[in-house]
Amino acid sequence: MLAFRQIYLWTAFLLMGISCLLSAEQEGYSYQVQFQCQDDQEIENFLKSASQLCALQDSPPPTAAALRRRAEEDVPNMLKALQSKAYYNAKVHFSINYTLDPALVLLCVETGPIYPFSSFKIIPENGSPPCAFDFKTIDSKDLGICIGRPALPSIIVDAEDILLDLLEKRGYPLAKLCKREVIADQSTHSISVIFHVDSGPLASFGKTDIIGDEDVLPEFFRRKIAWQEGERYNPERIVKTVNALEASGLFSSINITHDSEVQSDGSLPMHISIQEAKRRSIGLGVGYATDLGPGLNAEWEHRNIRGMGEKVSIVANLWQIKQEGFIRYLMPDFGHSGQDLIWLADVNREKTKGFTESSASFSGTIERQLTERLRVSYGAMFTLLHNSRSNNNREFNLFKLPLQLMWNKSNSLLDPTTGFTLHLRTTPSIQTLPPRFSYLTHQCTVTAYQPLDKKQRFVLAAKATWGSIWGSTKHSIPPSERFYAGSDTLLRGYRYLSVSPLGHDHKPIGGRSLMVYSLEARMRNNGPFGLVAFYDIGNVYSESFPQFGHKQLQSVGLGLRYHTPVGPLRIDLAFPLNRRHHLDSFFQLYFSIGQAF
Repeated sequence: MLAFRQIYLWTAFLLMGISCLLSAEQEGYSYQVQFQCQDDQEIENFLKSASQLCALQDSPPPTAAALRRRAEEDVPNMLKALQSKAYYNAKVHFSINYTLDPALVLLCVETGPIYPFSSFKIIPENGSPPCAFDFKTIDSKDLGICIGRPALPSIIVDAEDILLDLLEKRGYPLAKLCKREVIADQSTHSISVIFHVDSGPLASFGKTDIIGDEDVLPEFFRRKIAWQEGERYNPERIVKTVNALEASGLFSSINITHDSEVQSDGSLPMHISIQEAKRRSIGLGVGYATDLGPGLNAEWEHRNIRGMGEKVSIVANLWQIKQEGFIRYLMPDFGHSGQDLIWLADVNREKTKGFTESSASFSGTIERQLTERLRVSYGAMFTLLHNSRSNNNREFNLFKLPLQLMWNKSNSLLDPTTGFTLHLRTTPSIQTLPPRFSYLTHQCTVTAYQPLDKKQRFVLAAKATWGSIWGSTKHSIPPSERFYAGSDTLLRGYRYLSVSPLGHDHKPIGGRSLMVYSLEARMRNNGPFGLVAFYDIGNVYSESFPQFGHKQLQSVGLGLRYHTPVGPLRIDLAFPLNRRHHLDSFFQLYFSIGQAF
């Protein structure tokens, strides 16, 4: 019985001891950190961000010995951080005062001088072929290394990537860095850098294999590939090919690679691996706008109708005051790479304050990408048009020759933040049945975008639109073909297509010229939401040229943006400052995809 009590007591004491040890370990050995950095607050803040002692201060070590180990392990971290700032002879010492509560860890930092670049050299690696690259043509500044400037390790690493990219662009895709030497001269406090590089052979594009194609014909790829077999290797041709294949919408993944060795004739076999996307899609949507009322839209599309990327689209948009539908057939690379032939048949009915339009048209248009930024389109169109509830109620049979030029130097189609665009459109129109007449419609739109910060969260956007109609008298021109403003893109806030010269009973009769300006301040937070404040001013005029002395209508408003991977969703609330009480409401609400311009 006595032995049992002794065992029980010893067990209880043991459990109490373990509990105390665990409790002490959970409390930890708290401490504070202090830096001595020669009164350099910037370096001190930088070292704090790299220090594990500071990062783990809320999780103190269990013992004094563990605290010392943590400090010892932190010294290499800070030395590495200082070297990233070109302090290659820095020294870091620490001491710990255990008598204080909490303990004090004192870090003494001697940065030493900043080491600049003193020399840079590229040495061809032994075994490079006779046609290897001549490295004497490369200056250190081409790689971002400037003699006399701080020798930051990040600059050296970036120089490697720049060098290999440069070699690839000059036809050496198999180039590799064999060895890098970074020599710190402690007597001159400077850095010498030596790259040992094997350029590999000069290569040309070889035979191209297509992997993964099922329903897309080989001829389609031959039209999209931007290089010719036997042409000197150029990675820009590969990027251009990827962009062309992605723009077709036929593939869910695209990967272009090459062999690891060139053939005996210097050619490099290429491989295009693709995964075809679904060819058909269907979409349904609903919407509401104060100018158009409630709406329903539906669309169906087939993106590879005959194996060559031909696209058929059927779209219907049904609003309360506007209904439209069209069938569109696109033939890519028609007669020339980057040139599309588009056949379009559409019907339209629209009822506005100034007119009711019913129309059916058929057109053929060629769109051609002349350069990366410049695109033109031209074609022919025949339109059967009926206007009623206007000052020229009749039927028209119009033959048109639309011509457009689009210059785009912005960085995005749906959400631009920098650059500018220019859109010119001119359309000669002829009434084919008696009484015959003709007129020429011109419209020019310029947009510009200026970011106000490096992250492009604050952007000023401006837009100017001018229009003019030359030729027949205004009363001969179909009312629905004249100029009107008042929409989500032209003079927001005013009744839909009601900004124009007014006739009897304040009825808009359309104008022969147009001038509208818009200014937006766009702000985006760190998340998906953004705000827009905007100001619009302009008018529509009776004469063929805008009348600058005429009264200008103005509006202001606020917008909300929700940014998605495919572009922002837009809601704009606009207020007319020159409200025409017989026409305009207090506000107009617009909802759509993409920025207003």
